[in-house]
Amino acid sequence: MRASERLTWAAGLVDPAPGERVLEVGCGHGVLVALLAARLPGGHVVAVDRSPAMVAAATARNRAAVDAGRVTVHGGPLVEVELPERGFDVVVSFDVRAFWTPPGAEWDVVDRVLATGGRILVGCSVMGPDTVERVLAGVLRAAGPRGFTEHALHRAETSPLPAAAVELRRAPGG
Repeated sequence: MRASERLTWAAGLVDPAPGERVLEVGCGHGVLVALLAARLPGGHVVAVDRSPAMVAAATARNRAAVDAGRVTVHGGPLVEVELPERGFDVVVSFDVRAFWTPPGAEWDVVDRVLATGGRILVGCSVMGPDTVERVLAGVLRAAGPRGFTEHALHRAETSPLPAAAVELRRAPGG
């Protein structure tokens, strides 16, 4: 199965540096996990999905990287998965509504696990004319109280739907 344009674009945005630790939330079939692991020599990708079927699919798709210790897949809601404090340089999600709809408890986890100087990419498929503005507003409303600010807004004309991603970092002194 070939990776979609939007996930290929998202992997390019993440563009992990050698040795970085990446957390993907809502990994689904593990396509973005595979793209990130391929770009990440000496690093580690941890994937989380609440669906047992998606955890099985992501594990199967990434079997060689899992066996090599470069990828770990966890099942369950993000707020229930044990993850190391300050353990990730990058946190990425794509089309995970929990990051822009209340109550936003996932942001407490991100705040705890993101390393100093780390970054977050929250991506979405652009389903309508107000999607980007609505998602951006929701992300900032949920992430802002935890000290995260918008660093950049990325857009791409991917097929079959355009894509967008907001990149966040901790506010100075946050």
